[in-house]
Amino acid sequence: MSHAPQVMIDPDRWELINRPRATEPLAPELRNLSLETKWERWKRTRAAIDQIRERIDELAPDAVIVVGDDQHENMVDDNMPPFTIFVGDEVEASVSLRYLNETPDQNRTRYAVDSKLGRHLIDDLMDHGFDPSYSYRTRYVGGLGHAFARALKLVTPDAQIPIVPLMVNTYYPPAPSAKRCAQFGEALAMAVERFGDGRRVAVLASGGLSHTKIDLEIDQTFVDAIQRNDRGQMEAMRSEDLVDGTSEIRCWVVAAAAADRPANVLAYEPIPRVPEGNGVGMGVAEWIL
Repeated sequence: MSHAPQVMIDPDRWELINRPRATEPLAPELRNLSLETKWERWKRTRAAIDQIRERIDELAPDAVIVVGDDQHENMVDDNMPPFTIFVGDEVEASVSLRYLNETPDQNRTRYAVDSKLGRHLIDDLMDHGFDPSYSYRTRYVGGLGHAFARALKLVTPDAQIPIVPLMVNTYYPPAPSAKRCAQFGEALAMAVERFGDGRRVAVLASGGLSHTKIDLEIDQTFVDAIQRNDRGQMEAMRSEDLVDGTSEIRCWVVAAAAADRPANVLAYEPIPRVPEGNGVGMGVAEWIL
């Protein structure tokens, strides 16, 4: 699911979000959308996110592995591993938006962490071709980064389910290729299966799709790939296309490969937030095992 700031606040307030540099969208029809159209697309996106929340409530998993990027919040230039698993016993996350003059020490929620599962994932992944980094503490004043805070607040608003945060370095090259992310997702699913205590585990991918430059071709190609469970198509995505916010598609690739079945796409809504067309291709999908 997408976690852009446009998800968190309604279209009447999008002018408060900092204005990015103008980028001509690949689809001219995205220019100068009416406020009414933006509201319609935003409502459909939020309704799809509500479906994810309801699905999680229905499934009542014992833990949620949250796959998200980190934008110099906890992973900074002194150490930028491709994959990091948080294994502390608990962690906080803030949904504060600086656009609304909120600070990261506000709007915080505390989450229990399934550290036993997290440590198992590290051990199992190291036995099967991956060497993920791990962390017991956050350094960012807001706790986990925004990719985790926003998705968790939207789909587990009561913080009722233990989590395992899994940070993917999507944003800062050299980043793992789409192929490597798919391989990691497959290994992650196998590691969960080998946990062996009968727990039900959900995987929640946070980020994407293309932004702030909306690229309909990239989005539609990826949406088609997950609907058909075409791993080859996902793995073929070029790193030079997965840049800036669009790089967060890597988190979706991890989840798609872990599920290894066709996705049910609940929403895809390209929504510019400024007249020049800058915005986000909002996507919401589910894989039911």
